[in-house]
Amino acid sequence: MADTEPSPGSPEVEDRWPGGQTQPEPPAAEEEDSQHDTTTPEDADADADADTGGQAPQTPHVPQPPADMPTPTPPPPKLNVAEPEESDSRRTAEFFDQRMHAVARPRTDSQSTAATAATTATRPSTRSSLVFVITALETIAASKDAKKNKKLGDSVATALAAIKAEGDPSRINPEVLFEPLQLASEAPSVPVSIAALDCIGKLISYSYFSVPSEPQGDTEAVPLIEKAIDTICACFQGEATPPDVQLQIVKSLLAAILNDKIVVHGAGLLKAVRLTYNIFLLSKSSANQQVAQGALTQMVGTCFERVKSRLAAKEARANLSRVSLNDKGNSEENVPEDDDDEGEHANGTLEGAGHAEEEQDDPESSEPSDKPVDKHTGPKITLQSFENNMSFNDDRIHDNAPTLVTRIKGKQGSRQVSGVEASPVPHEADEEEEDEIFVKDAYLVFRAMCRLSTKTLAVDHALDVKSQGMRSKLLSLHIIQTILHNNIAVFVSPYATIRSGSGDEPTTFVQAIKQYLCLSLSRNGASSVNKVFEVACEIFWQILKYLRVMLKKEIEVFMKEIYLAILDKRTAPAFQKQYILTVFRRLAADPRALVEMYLNYDCDRTALDNMYQRVVEHLSKISSIPVTVSPMQQQAYQDHREKQSKASDWQSRGTLPPSLSTASMNVPHENEHAYPPEYAMKQESLEGLVEILRSLVNWSEQPVPNAARNSNVDLRGSVDNLRASIDNKTIAESPNVGGDSGTVTPMMEDDYGELEKAKQKKTALTRAVREFNYKPKRGLKTLIKEGFIASDSPDDIARFFHETDLLHKGPLGEFLGEGDTENIAIMHAFVDQMDFTKTRFTDALRRFLQSFRLPGEAQKIDRFMLKFAERYITGNPNAYANADTAYVLSYSVIMLNVDQHSKKMKGPRMTPEDFIKNNRGINDGADLPEDYLRGIYEEIAHKEIVLETEQEAAADKGLVQPQQQGGLAAVGQALIGGGRDLQREVYVQASEAMANKTEQLYKQLLRAQRKTTRALPVSKFIPASSSKHVGPMFEVTWMPFLTALSGQAQDHNIEIVRLCIEGIKLAIRISCIFNVESARQAFVAFLARFTNLYNLSEMKAKNMEALKVLIEIANTEGNLLRESWREVLTCVSQLDRFQLISAGIDERSVPDVLKTQTQSGAQSQKSLNVASNRRRQMSHTNSMQFQADVAEESRSTDIVRGVDRIFTSTANLSGEAIVDFVKALIQVSWQEIQSSGQSESPRTYSLQKLVEISGYNMTRVRFEWTNIWQILGAHFNEVGCHTNTNVVYFALNSLRQLSMKFMEIEELPGFKFQKDFLKPFEHIISNASVVSVKDMVLRCLIQMIQARGENIRSGWKTMFGVFTVAAREPYEGIVNLAFENVSQVYNTRFGVVISQGAFADLIVCLTEFSKNYKFQKKSLQAIELLKSSVPKMLRTPECSLSARAGFVKESEKGSSIPKQPTRQTQEEQFWFPVLFAFHDVLMTGEDLEVRSRALSYLFETLITYGRDFPRDFWDMLWRQLLYPIFMVLKSKSEMSKVLNHEELSVWLSTTMIQALRNMVRLFTHFFESLEYMLDRFLDLLALCICQENDTLARIGSNCLQQLILQNVQKFTPQHWNQIVRAFVDLFVRTEATALMSAATAGTPSHYQTPNGSNGADGEKTPTEGGPPKDLTLQNPSEEEPANNNALGINGLNSPRRPSLVTNDSSNSLATEQTRMPSPLPKRQMQELEDYRPENQDVPQPPVVVTAARRRFFNQIITKCVLQLLMIETVQELFTNNAVYEKIPSGELLRLMAVLKKSYHFAKRFNADRDLRTRLFREGFMKQPPNLLKQESGSASVYVSILFRMYHDTSTDRAASRVDTEAALIPLCEDIILSYIELDEETQQRNIVTWRPVVVSVLDGYAGFPEGEFEKHVAVFAPLVVGLLGTEMAADIQRAVQALVMRVFESKVGIARVPLMAVGERSPRGSFGSPMVDRKATRGGR
Repeated sequence: MADTEPSPGSPEVEDRWPGGQTQPEPPAAEEEDSQHDTTTPEDADADADADTGGQAPQTPHVPQPPADMPTPTPPPPKLNVAEPEESDSRRTAEFFDQRMHAVARPRTDSQSTAATAATTATRPSTRSSLVFVITALETIAASKDAKKNKKLGDSVATALAAIKAEGDPSRINPEVLFEPLQLASEAPSVPVSIAALDCIGKLISYSYFSVPSEPQGDTEAVPLIEKAIDTICACFQGEATPPDVQLQIVKSLLAAILNDKIVVHGAGLLKAVRLTYNIFLLSKSSANQQVAQGALTQMVGTCFERVKSRLAAKEARANLSRVSLNDKGNSEENVPEDDDDEGEHANGTLEGAGHAEEEQDDPESSEPSDKPVDKHTGPKITLQSFENNMSFNDDRIHDNAPTLVTRIKGKQGSRQVSGVEASPVPHEADEEEEDEIFVKDAYLVFRAMCRLSTKTLAVDHALDVKSQGMRSKLLSLHIIQTILHNNIAVFVSPYATIRSGSGDEPTTFVQAIKQYLCLSLSRNGASSVNKVFEVACEIFWQILKYLRVMLKKEIEVFMKEIYLAILDKRTAPAFQKQYILTVFRRLAADPRALVEMYLNYDCDRTALDNMYQRVVEHLSKISSIPVTVSPMQQQAYQDHREKQSKASDWQSRGTLPPSLSTASMNVPHENEHAYPPEYAMKQESLEGLVEILRSLVNWSEQPVPNAARNSNVDLRGSVDNLRASIDNKTIAESPNVGGDSGTVTPMMEDDYGELEKAKQKKTALTRAVREFNYKPKRGLKTLIKEGFIASDSPDDIARFFHETDLLHKGPLGEFLGEGDTENIAIMHAFVDQMDFTKTRFTDALRRFLQSFRLPGEAQKIDRFMLKFAERYITGNPNAYANADTAYVLSYSVIMLNVDQHSKKMKGPRMTPEDFIKNNRGINDGADLPEDYLRGIYEEIAHKEIVLETEQEAAADKGLVQPQQQGGLAAVGQALIGGGRDLQREVYVQASEAMANKTEQLYKQLLRAQRKTTRALPVSKFIPASSSKHVGPMFEVTWMPFLTALSGQAQDHNIEIVRLCIEGIKLAIRISCIFNVESARQAFVAFLARFTNLYNLSEMKAKNMEALKVLIEIANTEGNLLRESWREVLTCVSQLDRFQLISAGIDERSVPDVLKTQTQSGAQSQKSLNVASNRRRQMSHTNSMQFQADVAEESRSTDIVRGVDRIFTSTANLSGEAIVDFVKALIQVSWQEIQSSGQSESPRTYSLQKLVEISGYNMTRVRFEWTNIWQILGAHFNEVGCHTNTNVVYFALNSLRQLSMKFMEIEELPGFKFQKDFLKPFEHIISNASVVSVKDMVLRCLIQMIQARGENIRSGWKTMFGVFTVAAREPYEGIVNLAFENVSQVYNTRFGVVISQGAFADLIVCLTEFSKNYKFQKKSLQAIELLKSSVPKMLRTPECSLSARAGFVKESEKGSSIPKQPTRQTQEEQFWFPVLFAFHDVLMTGEDLEVRSRALSYLFETLITYGRDFPRDFWDMLWRQLLYPIFMVLKSKSEMSKVLNHEELSVWLSTTMIQALRNMVRLFTHFFESLEYMLDRFLDLLALCICQENDTLARIGSNCLQQLILQNVQKFTPQHWNQIVRAFVDLFVRTEATALMSAATAGTPSHYQTPNGSNGADGEKTPTEGGPPKDLTLQNPSEEEPANNNALGINGLNSPRRPSLVTNDSSNSLATEQTRMPSPLPKRQMQELEDYRPENQDVPQPPVVVTAARRRFFNQIITKCVLQLLMIETVQELFTNNAVYEKIPSGELLRLMAVLKKSYHFAKRFNADRDLRTRLFREGFMKQPPNLLKQESGSASVYVSILFRMYHDTSTDRAASRVDTEAALIPLCEDIILSYIELDEETQQRNIVTWRPVVVSVLDGYAGFPEGEFEKHVAVFAPLVVGLLGTEMAADIQRAVQALVMRVFESKVGIARVPLMAVGERSPRGSFGSPMVDRKATRGGR
């Protein structure tokens, strides 16, 4: 198929016809025509002189124009055709009336066409009525012509004679009959000619010429039918042909083509078509033009109809091969062989069954327009849809089966039909071949029309719609449109295939015609001629609607380059934009097309643009343009629209194109409309947008394709059977087929997930590119990171730059021009990827500079030019001497370009001579040719090098005129001069440029597709099936929708407003379905704002419309509105306000919710913020003016019902939605309440509604209800604590009603809904400040208990919670009311309370009553009630303890109410609450009486019932009840927190002592159970002992003794171990080690680490670590947090002094915040220089004793006192015989070691006179301190107990005698030695103190048994001698005497003599006076 177009003047073109046959008598008029009319069909079909190459032998023919024709002269540009006469028009009307029936009704011929490609002449019935032949022949015979022309006369006579002979014209030889008619047709007389033509036409209709002419010799005879057609054609002699003859020619040709029995193919067909076309163009009669146009349309239509029928049959065959048919045998005998009428009738019926539907296919019908294409009820165009969508049907197969083929073909009368051999043997392959003949006919006709439409018009023709060229173009385009409209099945059917040659692979029809169709559209698509543009748009719509699968890429090109480009152009004429909007509107109405557009372009990275998004954005943009229009104009537009909708136009009917006769062609007036075209466009766009939303909603609501559909989605034809791919996932609207037979777009699955990813990726790419355009470096990083650029290698980056159109050329140029090495590398790679091989220098430079915008900096330009020169020379090594030449020249050309075209240039421009001069010697010293340089100069001067993208953008904005492209525009300008509209000319030129660009792009696309078919597959087409795509589609476009709809909604025209509101409704629907949150909120907020309820005086009917829709949305979209409920419910609240005000209530008493909202300004929620400037200041009187009708409507039943339905239908909302709804209603309710302030009648509309909806939703499943109540309860909490009591009363009353309802629902055990439900009561009573509110809360609950007591389950807990709060109140009325009711519940419902697990809550409640200090009477009643609760509990069957306690038999179950399950043990459940209650009152009660009762009841209960308590429970009691009583002793802060000083003394003297004693009593009572707790009890007592308070310490000591004495008989050795450990610990804690370091003055170095070897290191010197620390009396092992304690009773180790040995400060205590630093400088460690004299005589400043220091000293003194107390305790305890006897010796010795340590410590301190003096000086005490009493006391106890042990003969003691002895003797020696050393002058007090100790030592030793005594004589004898040297008092004397006597007895053997009595004369006796003794004691302390 040749693409070349021979020039119109060549002989080949002039006379060769499509069939390749020569014209027997070429009509002169046609020749003449071919010379002046560039658009006649000759050219059209001569273009493809191979069109029917295979159809008939081509005979060479030299054209010889007949001599008798005048020389042709060119006619004037306009054809002045006379208007058709009346008769003409009537004839036309009749003709069409008669012919058009054939089109309107189901065709009767096409089915038989398929059946009878060849028929035989053996059907007499057909010809029985050929009477007209005789009439015609007789007419001819009678004419003058027959008489003049002998040959004619003879042949007529012969024919008549033959008829007479046979009696029936049908029986004679057709040749005989044909000859006279042929001759007559050439007769000059018009009537004769007409009669002959008429007769031929009728004979053809009767299939008379179905027999071939007789063979003449060897040559095949030309078929008669062909002769007949030639004869008819020969009658047309150009314009000169008489109109009647023209008409008859058309009629006869139409009969020939429409005949079913003999189908005319190939050449004959094309001749007929072409001649009809010529008659249309050349006839002067308008009527004939119209007839010709109609006939032509019918011929082409028939041609395609036949193909459709063949395809249906072929498809049926394909199906039959798979399906067995039961009545296969019958299928051949179904057509009756009666006369013609019946046959036709039968055929008609058959065809009617098959095609009736298809003929009624109306693209604008109400259902979506994309129905599967071929809608006959026979097999659909795809196999799969047949298999999937239709049940098997015999009739259908039978109807479509080719019934007549075999019968007809079986007869051996085969012959050629128009040069096509019909096969005598019925065979599938022959059928295929025959099918192809039909397809080829269609192909030839279609191609001819496409070529005709692409002819370039002469300028005069282009501007004149009546010119032949223009009419030719229009007719061809209209026919293309009609073919596409009516016969789309042929284009989409996979069975329609065509071969270009015998051995070639078959190609689909659409593939074959694609290039012609697209070329036609690209040439005409942007036409500036209205009529051409319209029909081109229609063709594009057909392609878009039906062929988008096959022409995916082509559509993209047309959309971007023509249709969207036109909308972008400011200067484009309105008619173009309007028509494009019409097409977009149709697209909008087709959901599948929209979704597929989105999937295939918006989700495809390779697509030129996001087409769907652009369409929406354009519509939005146009819709948002402000247009001033008067109501009159609006009305005019509405009228025009109505007229249009009534007038059925050709576009929608697709039957006949409009008449293109010269008479009916007139130029439309520029301003024929009475309204601005912009207004029409604005409305069109709005309708289009709303239509898109409708389609999206429809698509989103489609049912999901079922499994059956999905399972065989991909029945792809394999390459072997070359069947086109079909995809059947279709909703009934849209054609959805494609083929993968090569270049037809392959299909791909609609996989939502994948496509969504693809879309996201594309969006990410767009974002990254946008970033690059803004900041290239950052953008590049993003592109690499996101993976859009494979790596950071310069090659990959450069490739991306080349391939991505979205990059702006400016930033790209700047980036590539940067001087960084990376940028340079990328720039080099970028240029290296361009190929300039065999390209002219300027073209190469232009191409180079089109790829980026050249930056302005010289260095950057330099880098670019160097690289360009290198690259250019690489591709063209012979161009110049070297790269330098190219470099200089490129620079030079750029300078020239700037010089010639820059507006900034001032002064003279460069001349060619200057340019040549500038470039002298650049070619390696030589000059470039002058002509060459001049050529470059001319080219640049005439055509600026400019970025096309920038030029186009400027042109679109109408800023610059696009460059003249020469050609059409130039000629146009020349011809028109200046008289025409220049802007129009510019636009004509722009549209021409657009067409050229589209054509170029399209041709590139074709080339690319040809290449890619072999290599990789083209981008695939994705047929839409998933409804999920609507979400992302809406997400990318909701803002343009909102902009347009919100803008237009402000219009005053109610219809427009309704449309906008409908759009908003649809948008909300989509955003709800797909949860596009921001869109939903924006649209709902706009709609809410548009109700204007915030500005009642301005409310109009349109605002009411919005309100109605808002209410409707609330009712339909409730489940999906989410946060947007807020806006809806705010409006409902405002509506209520409006209703009240309009009903006459004063505006001021109904506050405005929105007012408070805007005033508060701090709305955190996404709320409806109405612009404050829109509000008017309200006047203070109720003078608000609002429209009465609006007010009336606001109260109408519809509105009221709608609002009610919102609330009543909440019960149907989903679990999530109801929560959203309640949240929103709560927000509105709170706003109402806030806006009411302190009003007496606050607004509680929404609060009321909350109560209502709670009622409606009570029956919800519990977990949903819990979610609702969570937020609802919180709201009631908030409202219940409002300052306006009216609000609170309302809330409480509502809560009560709700609770009552709620209590009706039975609650199962284990749930706590009631508890949660009643919580707000507790919250309100806790936070209310008004007594009446508290009272109301109580009364609500009391009423509930009275009314619903039986149903209360978990609610009891909350109720007691409320009563507990009431119990704390300071108001007697409240307390009494609450106590009364609690008592009543206690007395009447105790069992229920226990069974519901609320016993603990009841007890807590009673506890609070007990603690109410203000009303002692109630407190005492309550504590008694608490006490009585124990026996009551044990007698209650519901209590599980009752059976165990023996009060209730197991069988008694108590009430029938099911028990609440519990995880607690029985003790925890019942005992613990009661015991804890006593503890709580004891610890926190203020009333002494109540407290003491609590204490006694606590221990009474424990002692009475504690026997059965398990060990775990005792542990718990210890941890939580018993030990905490004494926690107050833990630290001073605890003490001060709980009690002030006065209270403390009361507490200690009453509660504390009693409690301690009770503890000992408890331990003793339950020794067996509690003996494991001995440690804890001992710790507790130690805690009491280590208090600063002397009383407490003594009580503790006393209780410790009691504990041991009362249980002494029960203790085991292990217990004794624990007891002794406790004593050891107490001694350690009370040892005043801090004494050694308490003085601040220099301490002798050997005291720095006193006692370093034993466990308790010396304490840190207070001054060393800053202020003195508090000392600890705690056991070092216990670690509890320190907090500011008195004696350091806080469980942390005492801080140690950093010594040379150890520096352990990790346990240091927190210092007091306000301690003063020590006034003396710190004494440094020994390593440092220390030259200050140690001499004490150095005068020192007086020491100031700060409070902190005094506290520190007091703590030390306390420790000393406590140590004495401990020594006393040990003495008292262990001299007790019972204790002494029970304690094991080892433990006793361990205890003694502690006493010994205490003795040594005291002794060491007493010996350090220096330290004591310093302490005295520093104010430690009022006299120098000593530890004499500790020293002597510990020694005394130690000695006495050890001597007792030594003398004890019991087994245990005897066993440990050695140890006892070892412990005793050294200390005795030490004591006596120390005594001897005492100075009698100064240490008299010490002597007195020590005397008794010495006596007991001497006496003890004297009593040793013999052996042991002798053993130690050596030790004691020297001591006695020493004693003799002192002044001895009487007792000492006596002891010494006894001992000396014993020594003498033992060693000397002197017998014992009576001792001498001690006399009063003792020199030391005077010192033993009681006075001295007392002093000593005081001093020791």
